[in-house]
Amino acid sequence: MNRFTLFSALLHLLLFGTIALSSKSSFKSIPKIEVYKVSLAPLPQPKISGVPEAPIEPPAIKEPEKKEEKKPPEEKKAVPKKETKQTKETKQAKETKRGLPDGLPDIRPQIYTGSGRGFTYSYYLNILLNKIGQNWNNPYREKDVILKSIVYFEVDKNGVISNIRIEEDSGDEIYNESTLRAVALTKKLPPLPEEFSDDYLKVHLEFLTAR
Repeated sequence: MNRFTLFSALLHLLLFGTIALSSKSSFKSIPKIEVYKVSLAPLPQPKISGVPEAPIEPPAIKEPEKKEEKKPPEEKKAVPKKETKQTKETKQAKETKRGLPDGLPDIRPQIYTGSGRGFTYSYYLNILLNKIGQNWNNPYREKDVILKSIVYFEVDKNGVISNIRIEEDSGDEIYNESTLRAVALTKKLPPLPEEFSDDYLKVHLEFLTAR
């Protein structure tokens, strides 16, 4: 073996020794880790206690309401009216009132011409009744009395009223005066119809108060 080979072997030994020492110094010991074995025991499963279900009651069936049968209305028995006795004056007043014109229930004319012939001009009679009726203030209107008077007067061709007097007395002075005043206040009517040939018209005017 030559010197060169020996020298090379020694050099390698030194190098390996240096590396070995440095590795020992840098090597740190790894601490021991204690390992504990833990066995997991299965937990007891909770018992589920079932809640008893309440029995479901079937819905109550409503009975149909009974409708009350309506009774037919009782027929009212006609009560027989008692016949009332009427005096002759009451009957006469009703019969008289039937012939009265509408609007003036308390005045009815009984009109005759001077020659005794009937006066057929109804429009003129309506004017006469309206005018006298407006001037009559009946003191016994709407009262339970029966009174009648007849007033006589004349109407000339120009419609002027004259010769006023009581022809039939009612028996009540106040009533008589009211009927005379009604005719006197009227004073004048329209001229008599041209077809009427007489000079004047005789009027017998009945004033009636009756209920």
